[in-house]
Amino acid sequence: MKLFARLSLAAGLAFAASAALLAADTTYYVGHQPPKFVNVQFQSDTELETIVGSTNQATGEIHMDLDKLDGSISLSVPVPSLTTGIAMRDEHMKSANWLDASKYPDITFKSKKVKLDTSTNTAQVTGDFSMHGKTKEMTVTATWKAVPKEAAEKAKFPAGEWVKFAAEFEVKLTDFGVAVENGGGKVSDTWKLRLTVFASTEKPVKK
Repeated sequence: MKLFARLSLAAGLAFAASAALLAADTTYYVGHQPPKFVNVQFQSDTELETIVGSTNQATGEIHMDLDKLDGSISLSVPVPSLTTGIAMRDEHMKSANWLDASKYPDITFKSKKVKLDTSTNTAQVTGDFSMHGKTKEMTVTATWKAVPKEAAEKAKFPAGEWVKFAAEFEVKLTDFGVAVENGGGKVSDTWKLRLTVFASTEKPVKK
C-alpha cells in the first residue's frame, strides 16, 4: 500500500510539473521543419493484408487555457503526403476510386469543444473530422506533455516553448464515402489512426 501511495504521488507530481511548465493561456503551432515534429500513422487490418502508412506532414494550431481548462484544435494533413511504402498502392490509395487526393487534398479536424484535465494531462476533444468531402463529428481523448526547455535545446528544437500531443482513434472509410469494396477485400473499412505532434509557441518558418 505504501509503495502504491508513493507511485501515485510520483505520478501526480509528474503531471503537475508538466502543467506548471506551460503558460496558462497559450497557442501552439504545428508544422515545423524538419518533419520529425509530426508523425501520423494509419493502419488497416484484414484477413488478407495489413497495411500500415504514415506521413510527417501536418499544419495547424492548438490553443490551451489551463485556467479555464478549455481550448481549441485545428489540424490539416495533406492527402498527397500519405505513403504506405509501396508506390503502386500509394497511387491507388490517392486515386479517384479511393481518397481522391486531387479533388479532396486535405484531411482536417476542427474542434468544437475541448475539456482539459491537468491532473492526468488529458483532453476530451469533440470536433469535426473531414475527409473525402464528408464531415463527421467525433470525440477523441488526447494526451499532452510539456517539453522541458533543457530537453528541447539538447534535441536542437527551434525556438519557443514546446508541447507534445498524442491521440489514437478510429475512422470508418464508408462514413466518408470511400468505396471499400474497391480494395478486393484487402482494405478494412475501419482505419486506426495514431497522431503525435510537437507544437511550439513560435510559428513555423515558411520556406
